[in-house]
Amino acid sequence: MTPLSLARRLLPLLGLGAIALAGCGGDDGGPDTHALTLALAGGNGQQGVPGEGLAEPFAVRVTDGAGAPVPEVTVSWSVVSGGGSIAASSTTGQDGVATASYTVGPALGQQRVDAAVSGATGSPVSFTVTAVAAAPGLRIVGGNNQSGPAGSALPLPLVIEARNDAGAPLTGATVTWAVTAGGGQLSATSTTTGDNGRSSVSYTLGPDGGANTVTASVDGLPGSPVTFTLTATAELVVAGGGNNVPERFGSDLWVQDGYAYTGTWGFRSQPGNAVKVWRLDANGAPTLVNTVVVSGISAVSDVQVSPDGSLLVFTAEGGPNAGLHVYGLADPANPTHIANHQVSTGLHTGTLAAVGGKLYAFTAKNPSGAALLIYDLSNPASPTVVKSQAIPEHYGLHDTFVRDGIVFAFAWNTGVIIYDIGGGGRGGSPSNPVEISRIVTGSGEVREPAVHNGWWFHNPNTGEKRYLFVGQEGSGSIGSTSSGDIRVVDVSDLAHPVEVGFYRMRDDRRNMVAGAHNFWMDEEKEILYAAFYNGGVVALDVSGTLSGDLAARELARVQPGGAQNTYTWGVQLSDGSLYASDMESGLWQLRPSGL
Repeated sequence: MTPLSLARRLLPLLGLGAIALAGCGGDDGGPDTHALTLALAGGNGQQGVPGEGLAEPFAVRVTDGAGAPVPEVTVSWSVVSGGGSIAASSTTGQDGVATASYTVGPALGQQRVDAAVSGATGSPVSFTVTAVAAAPGLRIVGGNNQSGPAGSALPLPLVIEARNDAGAPLTGATVTWAVTAGGGQLSATSTTTGDNGRSSVSYTLGPDGGANTVTASVDGLPGSPVTFTLTATAELVVAGGGNNVPERFGSDLWVQDGYAYTGTWGFRSQPGNAVKVWRLDANGAPTLVNTVVVSGISAVSDVQVSPDGSLLVFTAEGGPNAGLHVYGLADPANPTHIANHQVSTGLHTGTLAAVGGKLYAFTAKNPSGAALLIYDLSNPASPTVVKSQAIPEHYGLHDTFVRDGIVFAFAWNTGVIIYDIGGGGRGGSPSNPVEISRIVTGSGEVREPAVHNGWWFHNPNTGEKRYLFVGQEGSGSIGSTSSGDIRVVDVSDLAHPVEVGFYRMRDDRRNMVAGAHNFWMDEEKEILYAAFYNGGVVALDVSGTLSGDLAARELARVQPGGAQNTYTWGVQLSDGSLYASDMESGLWQLRPSGL
């Protein structure tokens, strides 16, 4: 993590806001319409045949000043053009929704209906209908383009209409329904058209976020089959934890074998000289069971457990005991000190990886003398530096990512440096890294490369090892601001990496709102999870070919501590939960829904 401003934004005291009361106006005790808002809720933009009812009713929603639904409000309906018919009024239910069915008028082309609540903001709401001449064939008349949470039942049925060669409704025709994408469930796979030529089914979206498609077909009819396009939305749900490290800023995390270990950083009311130990219950919720305090340091920067679960290794900065720390995990709740290799300038980060059957730690030595320090941990009681690989001091080295005998060193303005340490065919080893190539990624709105971290994506579904995701970290202030993109680099040829895309967290006005920090990947599902400091956590779809702006691939995002209490350092997926270590609000358990 880059040195950020320690100036923290003080959280404002929360007071009681003004509340609009729906039932405080009018002599009859009804709602005060001046405090109400009227909005469209469904049924707009349909097509219909003159003289026939639309597939879906028109719907509006009435809410109060606080956005809550308001029941028992009378909504007036009027036909503005087209000559159709509709009830003069209807009343909102407990959900604040009022509906009315419309019979299409005789005039072909656009028709209009207005819904009104006197004095309400947004009133009137206009609905448009396109009257079309009856034509032979099969067409969709309702339920298309719906969306909802993955795994949920859609609120409206999927409706088709069949007409014979004369344009009259086709009665008794067999309709075959099929799910063609998304894995959802139909209420029936075969139905029969009624007297009006229509037939419908209900649909439950598939378990994963993304597109769902359903086809309906009638043998021999023009236009058959027709395709419904539906969308399953995904979300990251806060399931547990949080607000559990009030005395220190949180930092890195590692989750393994039913325990989580989180570091601490800088100075809050106490210095960042502790590792927090958390036991995870059967549902994955964390409970703090131990705090390991280390004297003579001010930041625990990276934390990792060895693959066999026997060692806890972390890097430390600030003070005489800065360097590499090794603890034993014979009792995972009570780590015991084994060794400390002191580095006067401190170690900014560290990554464990096995190469040739030996466990190594790949660490980032801070300037002066910035270097990739590689430790042999074969004897945990005596960590041995086997290589000090000099790194240009244009900030120096930040993170490393090690896989398949390749090291990706993220060296800030120097860029990404790729080394062979046994898997790149260049004769390299941990004691003799051989540079393969390097690339400086685009600076974008950060205005400097600021190469911070990365993940080399091994796609188990395609066998590709094509993409390296690079996190860039710009300026920021703990608790309030941050900046930095995710850059996508094609490394299918490690000797000639090429930048191909990027993701930038934006708001509705397309402004950058937060910057990237550490990553974790669900490679099987092809989803990248990224910590975005004050932006919280984001999930990105990284399937298929990646290029250009990846904004449309955002699946979900969440600020686990809320807008004023989130500054997420890192994430890790384990046993169906996504754990997030937040500098402000501690360790959170998230549940990916539809992801």
